[in-house]
Amino acid sequence: MRIGVMLRTMDERQGIGIYTQNLMDEMLSQDRENEYVLWYRSEEFLGRYERYDHVKEKVVRGGNKILWDQVLIPLEARREKVDLIFHTKFTVPLFTGRRTVMSIHGASWFVHPELYGKLDVAYIRMVMPLYCRKAAAIVSNSELTTNDYVRILNVPPEKITTAHLGTSENFRMIGDEGVLVRARTRYGLPGKFILSVVKYDPRKNFENLIAAFRILRKTAPAKLVVIGIGCEKYREEYRLDADGTSDDVTFLGWVDNADLPAIYNLAHCLFFPSVYEEFGIPTCEAMACGCPPVVSKTGALPELADGAGIIVDPFNPEEMAEALKKMYTDDSMRSEYAARSLERAREFTWKKCAEKTLQVIHSL
Repeated sequence: MRIGVMLRTMDERQGIGIYTQNLMDEMLSQDRENEYVLWYRSEEFLGRYERYDHVKEKVVRGGNKILWDQVLIPLEARREKVDLIFHTKFTVPLFTGRRTVMSIHGASWFVHPELYGKLDVAYIRMVMPLYCRKAAAIVSNSELTTNDYVRILNVPPEKITTAHLGTSENFRMIGDEGVLVRARTRYGLPGKFILSVVKYDPRKNFENLIAAFRILRKTAPAKLVVIGIGCEKYREEYRLDADGTSDDVTFLGWVDNADLPAIYNLAHCLFFPSVYEEFGIPTCEAMACGCPPVVSKTGALPELADGAGIIVDPFNPEEMAEALKKMYTDDSMRSEYAARSLERAREFTWKKCAEKTLQVIHSL
């Protein structure tokens, strides 16, 4: 079989970009029987898989996302004579005779439309049912997402397969003290701190996150470190300088993935109270590093942190503050959850994700 893969998400630095890169690394390593044609939008990743003789890489330039997905890729599929088209993010070409498979990463437009612009919601509600009908099979990132698509979009259950995302092997316990010291020095990290990996986005629930931290710091000398694209905007938006909260909060902005494992290792716990996380890679990354999570009871986070962290109401700052205080001040509790986290993290690997995805593709 000749498989064409749409990889316009390879250059995204978070979330789906991380998923796409790790999934393709594993899929191409595991599957040497089929031929692959990889389509990029830019030259950044061209040559990434040149060591494989069953892989052909091409740059397809021009047009916006819709034109690229719906016009340029079908033309390329015909030119390359592929049997199947796989896209790692939400869409498939509607006007192609090839079988198509897509990955889906949540249904928050339908569950929490208030978090998006009205035009975005209207557009997704119009086109997503079309993509779901067109796709021969769908790969979902969590049981939550699978159930949402079955319930809300009436997708036949047999059409969707859940393939949990994973973490790369870099996310692990680090025994080299020098690595940890260099990371602490480079980023100016406190001796003991709570870590939040939240980009600037209303879905990340920073309003209640910082409200919980403000309550916590009244009774415990806590420090908070925030990582994520644009996160420094929160400082002014939530007036952290007004009451001195900013003295205990460090915003690092974007941090390269190579440095994240050391920061997770140094963190006392992860605080990730998103409104509706369809998967939540930071939870798995933290657990793999022995960093126990405090996460929302909404979305897929309870599915991931099952038994390995404290589950809280993301709209109740007092409840979140109490959970953080327990994790921050009770060393025996923290140690127990850290051990559980390491065990739970073994369930989420890119190897398993690729195996499930390949099973779907091979079934067609």
